[in-house]
Amino acid sequence: MSIAAIGFLIVAFCFRAPIGETTILPLLPSFIGYYFLRKGMKAVRFENDLLKLAYKIANIAMFATLPIFVLNLTGVCSWAYALYQILKFAEIITSIVIGYIVIEGIHGLEDTYGYVMGSYELRTMWNIITVIYAVTEAAAFISKFPVWLTAVLLVVKLMFLIMFMQKYIEASQLYDRREAQGKMSKEEDGPRFRL
Repeated sequence: MSIAAIGFLIVAFCFRAPIGETTILPLLPSFIGYYFLRKGMKAVRFENDLLKLAYKIANIAMFATLPIFVLNLTGVCSWAYALYQILKFAEIITSIVIGYIVIEGIHGLEDTYGYVMGSYELRTMWNIITVIYAVTEAAAFISKFPVWLTAVLLVVKLMFLIMFMQKYIEASQLYDRREAQGKMSKEEDGPRFRL
């Protein structure tokens, strides 16, 4: 489950570098992020319906964003600007939605097992990341938006993304410990991990 943190980092912090006037190169391609999200959700997908949905979305998004990556390399922003904006918007919405689904799935794990896994803190951090994401993407359409302010917002977004990943990894470790304890035999059965 913890490997999905790499996926969150790649999907939520997608840098697009312009090459010349026609080509856009995503430095962190989304399909790689969805691969790690899919891999992280694979082990927990049967825990509840939301985690199963997150696994399915990551699976579909992994294959759907690969052609988008290729289109960016072919200069889609110059020969089909409207299509480029639609694809970019779809990528952004997918990354935001899958984050919320995973967080709600973790909240479901808390309810099921009675452990505090930090779903409320995760939700708060993801809300902040989403707002910064929306502002920085909207700023691209405002010609007089200061570049320095965009840079500050990206640094703040990275800071919250790192805090989110740390909290997510902690939740994953709690889940892994619970999973390991559930597999102990009666002879090995010691004090149970509790929060």
